[in-house]
Amino acid sequence: MLQQRSKMAWMKDGDQCSRLFFRKVAKRRSSKRVFQIMTPDGQTLINQPDVINEFVRYYQDLLGGRSRDRFIDLRHLRPWARHVLTEAEADALVVPVSPEEVKQAVFDIDESKAPGPDGYSAGFFKAAWPVIGGEVTQAIRDFFQTGRLLKQVNTTLISLIPKVSNPAVVAEFRPISCCNVLYKVITKILVQRMRGILDMLISPSQNAFVPGRAIGDNILLAQELFSGYNQKHLPPRCALKVDLRKAYDTVEWDFLRAVLMLFGFPEQFIQWIVVCVTTPSFSVCLNGAPHGFFRGARGLRQGDPMSPFLFVLVMEVLTLILQQRIGQNGGFSFHWRCDRIQLFQLGFADDLLLFSKADPNSVSLFKEGLTTFAELSGLQANLHKSHLILSSSAAPLRATLLTILGFQEGHLPLRYLGLPLLASRLSVADCHPIIQKIEARIRGWDGILLSFAGRVQLIKSVLSALQVYWAMAFILPKHVIKDIEKRLRNFLWKGSIETGYAKVAWQQVCRPVDEGGLGIRDIHALNKGLMSRHLWRLIVNERSSIWVNWISHYRLRNYSVWTISTRSGTWGWRKLIRLRDSLRPCITYRIGDGTSFSLWHDPWHDRGPLISQFPLGPRHTSLPASAPLSIVIFEGNWTWPPVTHMESVDITHTNYRETAIGQDGNSQTA
Repeated sequence: MLQQRSKMAWMKDGDQCSRLFFRKVAKRRSSKRVFQIMTPDGQTLINQPDVINEFVRYYQDLLGGRSRDRFIDLRHLRPWARHVLTEAEADALVVPVSPEEVKQAVFDIDESKAPGPDGYSAGFFKAAWPVIGGEVTQAIRDFFQTGRLLKQVNTTLISLIPKVSNPAVVAEFRPISCCNVLYKVITKILVQRMRGILDMLISPSQNAFVPGRAIGDNILLAQELFSGYNQKHLPPRCALKVDLRKAYDTVEWDFLRAVLMLFGFPEQFIQWIVVCVTTPSFSVCLNGAPHGFFRGARGLRQGDPMSPFLFVLVMEVLTLILQQRIGQNGGFSFHWRCDRIQLFQLGFADDLLLFSKADPNSVSLFKEGLTTFAELSGLQANLHKSHLILSSSAAPLRATLLTILGFQEGHLPLRYLGLPLLASRLSVADCHPIIQKIEARIRGWDGILLSFAGRVQLIKSVLSALQVYWAMAFILPKHVIKDIEKRLRNFLWKGSIETGYAKVAWQQVCRPVDEGGLGIRDIHALNKGLMSRHLWRLIVNERSSIWVNWISHYRLRNYSVWTISTRSGTWGWRKLIRLRDSLRPCITYRIGDGTSFSLWHDPWHDRGPLISQFPLGPRHTSLPASAPLSIVIFEGNWTWPPVTHMESVDITHTNYRETAIGQDGNSQTA
């Protein structure tokens, strides 16, 4: 119980120090207590009943406002949709729920999650499953058979998480909904059925909550597009960083139903979702006690397992609206290096970037699309937090474009998904936030209460994880890596950030346990490995990745990872492509039917890429530089052109698809 209340998940395999737990619980309780709050008209409330009433009033207005009763038809957007569910796909969503599905959903819920208003945690249901499992299963299956949900099951506690260090107004708290476990089981079953179809429905430019897609694609591609914004000789470009006001909390329910109908979800499945979403009642948890009780009228609850997946479907409609306007309006101009793949946005849930040429027609189209989307969905752009970023060459249009949008002007470096977007190379100063975050974590722990083994566990599970996010997006400067290692080393031996005597060299500490080390990850090796993963995705041509698609069109073109020059492109791209030399010995190519490998540029032969052996080969053989390997394979035999020195290439092949095989035995079809 103390571990759950202290929210110290890393303690599972570390210290079991009750004193430390009690201190963390007390600290969390103190940080979440609200003694005063400011009203919208500037009045400061210090009387506790007044403070409570202000919170209840705010969330009742936000979530329990008057529901709209209207019919929305989005079927005119179907021609622009990536996919509409077929009859077979729709039928698969409404097959009867099995007892195994129910049990799996229960046991998938993290035991450390806060319980709902009924007070029962997932840990209780798991421990008591032999006794209560049958009744729970029957209750869940009854919902899917009848479509009725007891109102007690859908009661919700709103837990308030401060967005800033010293919140002054209610809007500076993030409302997290604590739902009952029975409700979570229902929505987890619905989510599990939706997972398999999201990749078909959601555009490649939206990477949140879609299986197989990664947040790193947004960061890597945005970094490429913003490169050179400080150069005046490049074409005028602009980007809109759109902040949606109270995104999850303001989704209109009639619009959500229309979205599900647009994509072809079956009526029974829609009804299950609608019942779950539209029947909640709320109480606000303030200073350890629930207050107020009101019914919801709009919004998707943050804390409901289903909300993120429904939200990306909602955001897909914005994509369709913009696609329709771009397709029907000849005045839109794509951002530099975006027209080949028709790229105009990058989305990660409600984090939205829109890209275009810096001209009034294109920006006006974005503005019109956002306005239409707001009228339908309830999701409005926050004009005070949304920004227009202009390249240096677009400076003369600054006033005109800002007037059209009503946004604030933004400047690089700009924070996006927690990382800086830059016009040039990553500097040591740009990495200060990660250093500060590590220092803040260390200062927040009392090293005296932790054993040496506990500090080792903390470094492995928390401090090392903090830089993983940065390490998968940037090749970190060596000085930054040294600064991080210094702080980890000091915490390991001293329990603080103060410099102290190290008893063992850090290189030895980072060795595996079976080699005499402590198993702490080497940051440089971790950074190198995470970034090499992006090269692997290029090698196997991961088609679901918007970043891989863009790189293939604008960086590689007719080349491959192995033959592209390391001297051209952005700073980040040059750093990334230089990792190929260390990756090459770890990969073996197996030839299949030849359709997926490049004849000249892929190292499918032991000698390496043919272009390195025969630089004039494309000219002398009439085989273009972009030719696939299959061009010289016919009915299982090599069919080289009549150039004698090319016939010396002796390779066997099979009728299987090409496969790149990693050193660890893992393989992926190209």
